[in-house]
Amino acid sequence: MSQASLLSPSLLALAGAALFAGPAQAQSAQAELHIDVVTHAMPGMPGMGALGRMGGFQPSYGMARHPGMPGRYLDVALHNPRQPGTTAHQDVPKGLKLGERIDLLAVAPAQAAVAPATQNDPAPADGGPYKVRYYWGCGDKAGAGQPLTYTLSFRNGKPVQAGKAPLPRRTTAMDFQAGEGQVLWPNPSSRKSVSDKASLVGAHRVTAGGLAQPMQFELAHAHDFLPALAPRMDGKAADGPIMRWNEVAGARAYFIHATASEGDTIVLWSSARDAYAGPELLDFLTDAEIAGWTGQRTLLGADARECRIPGEVFAGLGKAEPMVQITAHGGGRSIATTGGTVHVRNRSTASLVPGMAAAGTESARESTKESIRDSAEDTVKDAAKGLLRGLLRR
Repeated sequence: MSQASLLSPSLLALAGAALFAGPAQAQSAQAELHIDVVTHAMPGMPGMGALGRMGGFQPSYGMARHPGMPGRYLDVALHNPRQPGTTAHQDVPKGLKLGERIDLLAVAPAQAAVAPATQNDPAPADGGPYKVRYYWGCGDKAGAGQPLTYTLSFRNGKPVQAGKAPLPRRTTAMDFQAGEGQVLWPNPSSRKSVSDKASLVGAHRVTAGGLAQPMQFELAHAHDFLPALAPRMDGKAADGPIMRWNEVAGARAYFIHATASEGDTIVLWSSARDAYAGPELLDFLTDAEIAGWTGQRTLLGADARECRIPGEVFAGLGKAEPMVQITAHGGGRSIATTGGTVHVRNRSTASLVPGMAAAGTESARESTKESIRDSAEDTVKDAAKGLLRGLLRR
């Protein structure tokens, strides 16, 4: 595995996640329906979504947590303790453009957690130690006490940290992962892509053997797919660039995380005013987490549209460019029904892949199209591998 892939942001997320022993999915007599909704964008990479569809791309469960190609993703999981693994049917609104219903089917645990293209990928290659510098906060200069420094190595495919390594924040998203006994969509029998014009708004009804009663509920605009993010980085990474982005209707907060590497040095930065906030805050968050962390200025508020990365963060890394990821958080809400509880989470995400700056003009896009596409595909693939492995090992 190349050094570039080893230092992907998602492998750093894996390193942090390994410090937690995530609790097993709680068993309950009540049915639980989990709906994850995401819109993903890769600004500067026009046509990447279409490229994936032309290449035979098929969505699989888990891609709402770890989207690759641009587009809209939907994951649905039902845990029915009365009859675990029993096929369920969810009647959906016409606006979802998936027909009158989707079928939730039992799948093997590996298929539930790993996209088909990454099932047989090896664990990260052993290596290191890598010197890690972590910065945080928006502004012209980094705040007092920065950077935190520590080392990161990989031994037997697992991350090992030494020094003053900060713990990742525990989020509710860490507590749920699809597993044995649940029925899912998408699944090997149904892998339809979600339309860029799809909407979840309207009446839903879930029926399955063992449910005390059908789960009937309405989803509003607050639960729907969020508009796409369109961030850009103005200025060179080494000079303290300004991150700017569009307003995402329905977003309650924003969070940015960036990573760059040169040789055996890794530099991390997040938009949080208080340390430590890592890639885990790019994932789904509940309404309560968003409210609390926005108040602490860990998350940028709903009216934020720009954030300067302090000049010293990426200075001294030569020509290395950061991988930047941004999430617009919609929230996570629970809806009580007579048949059980529905949990809906939504967000909009975007990735700025190193090399994208070269795609600023039409002529530049044409001359660099192939190399940028290859870079994006490699980066996204590595990110998906690391995050999915992180889920499996929690």
